[in-house]
Amino acid sequence: MAKRRSPEPISAIEDRLLRASVALGDNLDSVSMPELAAAANIAVGTLYRIAPSKSVLAEILDARARALFDRHVFAPFPARLSLQQRFHLMWTRLADFALQEPDIAAYLARKPMGHDSAFIKASAIFARDGASTGELKALSGEELAAIVWGPLSALLRNHACSVESLKQLEQAAWDGLRRI
Repeated sequence: MAKRRSPEPISAIEDRLLRASVALGDNLDSVSMPELAAAANIAVGTLYRIAPSKSVLAEILDARARALFDRHVFAPFPARLSLQQRFHLMWTRLADFALQEPDIAAYLARKPMGHDSAFIKASAIFARDGASTGELKALSGEELAAIVWGPLSALLRNHACSVESLKQLEQAAWDGLRRI
């Protein structure tokens, strides 16, 4: 007899697992696999087929969260924007993500951002462009990302994001980056 497979794409199941995990507190050590499967409305066997261990599950959840973030924040930018316009567009996308996906944004805020992340790479390009024009202080991608993501992630971890706080933080981050 053939194995029964879910007609739902694995990516959709992984997204449901991410949302269920975050809703349960995103500490996988405190949640059993059957509890997580029930919260995600999937069979336990399906969960174990996708992620045979919690360490594999953690990798999948981190990858799904980062992919969701990257798709939202790094959609193509229009050509020929000034540095400040590029920063504003990127910040607007970060803020929109934080407001539209607060639980996943807060989940990501508690995770270290690897040096190979899309955010660090984009920050390095932005820092290089800003330094070459003299508009920005000479910063590495990691430094620029810390100036932008650090304060934002603090708001996210504390569930203190509001439209007004995000606006104020955008101006403070831009002021911290530019050469005065």
